[in-house]
Amino acid sequence: MRRIFSLFILLIGVKTMAQSSSMIEEARSLERQFKTEEAINKYLDYLKIDSKNKSVLLRTIELYCMKGNETENESARLSQYQTANKMANDLWQLDSTSADAHYARALVMGRMISFASVKEKAQMTKNIKEEVDKALKIEPSHLKSLYTLAKWHDEVSSLNPAAKAAMKVFFGGLPPASIEEALFLYKRVREIAPSFIGNNLDYALALKKMGRPDLAIEILTAQMKYPVKTREDQSLKEKSKQLLSSLQ
Repeated sequence: MRRIFSLFILLIGVKTMAQSSSMIEEARSLERQFKTEEAINKYLDYLKIDSKNKSVLLRTIELYCMKGNETENESARLSQYQTANKMANDLWQLDSTSADAHYARALVMGRMISFASVKEKAQMTKNIKEEVDKALKIEPSHLKSLYTLAKWHDEVSSLNPAAKAAMKVFFGGLPPASIEEALFLYKRVREIAPSFIGNNLDYALALKKMGRPDLAIEILTAQMKYPVKTREDQSLKEKSKQLLSSLQ
């Protein structure tokens, strides 16, 4: 009897694992169809079964950020980011030693910063750098953290004098940032993942800003050959096409 019961429990476990795997595949399929909201819902269904799956948590956080970025209504967009923020904290609670957890916190702060006061913006800008640094200390080649750090250097080095003065008033300034470091990091990410569409676009924009349209054209021309995997990729590739057209 005990052996039969054990077999029954084993079969239930196997069935649950198969259902879970199927749900993840369905969610990924929905992403490929650019159905962001439906993919989120499928991942949420999965998390009801396995709330501690860190990779699924991270992907859901990223999709909430993507969805928020596509949402025109400000309160609805903020709501998406707030949900992502809660999940990022859940991920960090699960494993604070994970590079993914620190990257997720940096990602969400980067999206929520537009809703912050000047003082909050200064603190969040500093915190984003700290989180990415922690991620890269844990995993030096963490691709999305390298890209986030490149964006940080790009955007902070481009702040206008008034914004920099405000940062100095509140926090005595920010960690050093430079467009040269941004270019170095964009290049490093491209060497690791040539088809990273978001990185390629930002790299090309930075090169344009630095007076190197020839290199920007080279990157954007290659970009046109890469397949899109999400609705966000599709939008970024269209922007890449427009930028390439303007440079030729």
